[in-house]
Amino acid sequence: MWAMKDHEKAESRREEHREAMDRFAAKVVDWRMTAPAIMFLESSKPLSFLGNQALIFFEPIVQSIFSFKSYDEVAEILEDRENIDYLLCKIEEMDAERRKTEREEKRMRREEKLAAKRLKEGSG
Repeated sequence: MWAMKDHEKAESRREEHREAMDRFAAKVVDWRMTAPAIMFLESSKPLSFLGNQALIFFEPIVQSIFSFKSYDEVAEILEDRENIDYLLCKIEEMDAERRKTEREEKRMRREEKLAAKRLKEGSG
């Protein structure tokens, strides 16, 4: 019974982490920082556990200077290398979707300009 509760709690935390990583990925894409973020995450993946330990070590100092509500959550996320992989995939996925949307909008604008030009030429 305890194992089920622990599993449910772990699953709940995993979902919370995924939501936080999804929000972070969306911000990265909105800020158009996809390439630097991917480069940073790929290069720091082998050191993710050390990053987690550094965050835990410096937490009292950082929390006394700044007020980060999600500091513990970031430390937990960095503890698991799979989270870094998930974040990388999410950033790439969201960026691909943004690019697709932008291409579609650009195509629509181009078609509207062409239609307006044809209409102007036809009436002129």
